[in-house]
Amino acid sequence: MASFTEREGVHYCGLIAERNSWLFREQPINDIGIDAHMELTEPTGESKQLLALQIKSGPSWFREQKDEYVIFRDINERQYNYWTKNSLPCIVVLYNPDDDMCIWQKLTTETIERTNGGTGKGFLVKVPIKQVFLTERSHEKLVSFSNLPQHITNYNFLLSQKKFMEILRDGGEIKLHSTEWVNKSSGKGNTELIVDDGKSIAKYSYPYWFPFTPYTEVFPRLFPWANFSADDDFFEENDMDLWRDLHCYYDEEDDEWLVVGDSFEEFHKKLNPMRSLDHSGEVAEYMMVLSLNELGKAFLEVDRFVSQNQPYAGTRPNGE
Repeated sequence: MASFTEREGVHYCGLIAERNSWLFREQPINDIGIDAHMELTEPTGESKQLLALQIKSGPSWFREQKDEYVIFRDINERQYNYWTKNSLPCIVVLYNPDDDMCIWQKLTTETIERTNGGTGKGFLVKVPIKQVFLTERSHEKLVSFSNLPQHITNYNFLLSQKKFMEILRDGGEIKLHSTEWVNKSSGKGNTELIVDDGKSIAKYSYPYWFPFTPYTEVFPRLFPWANFSADDDFFEENDMDLWRDLHCYYDEEDDEWLVVGDSFEEFHKKLNPMRSLDHSGEVAEYMMVLSLNELGKAFLEVDRFVSQNQPYAGTRPNGE
């Protein structure tokens, strides 16, 4: 379980990303060290950049400074290989909650140095003190960090959510809870995934807005690997009230509801699986259960194939 200080860093980075029009996706905690993904999109919706973030929060990470750098240590061989060979460009972000200093550095073979002058077992990174996270200059550097073809960017986007797909495949449960300010063009709202992997329940927030786009269109774009269905327990009372209003008559003399139209089962089958609760015409509240769609299932199969050693991967056909 992440500490409060660690959570502060992730939350702060998410807020800064949102203010600068980057999409921020917190990732399931693992021992490799990728805490979030950050994506920049064009106005057309096309992805422009997708980055993986290692976020370290707390004043202790700023104790060792030399010249104009903060020295980030405690990097092992496994992390070095993961970051430098990752299909996504990786960066480290250091955040100090005492003064809100937030600085970053690329994680590449050029920036990661072996300790003890190149003879040690561990690694370190020099993080420039003046390289502030997501200033205008940093924004330009991060956008130009890589310029991958569209099909690679799309694959990386799915790869960034692979863990969620695996949880569903292995029998876990993922719910999407969201509130949308329906009478605002700003796209204001809150969205989170509630992930139950069978061992613990974790929440992953998406702290950004979606201007001029209904959330029912946003969800399939955020999670293209998923099917969506309304959480029956969450909507049960509302569904029952609506069914009675449309298909029942209340007999005051006998004090009972009489069905004059569809049965509740028939009515329930016709409901929109991506429906919401209406809160005074101001806010639409969604609670949906996610399941793997054909794209999600196919991606896991493709990823399994490309992750294995294929003996004839180097063969190519001859001919015109």
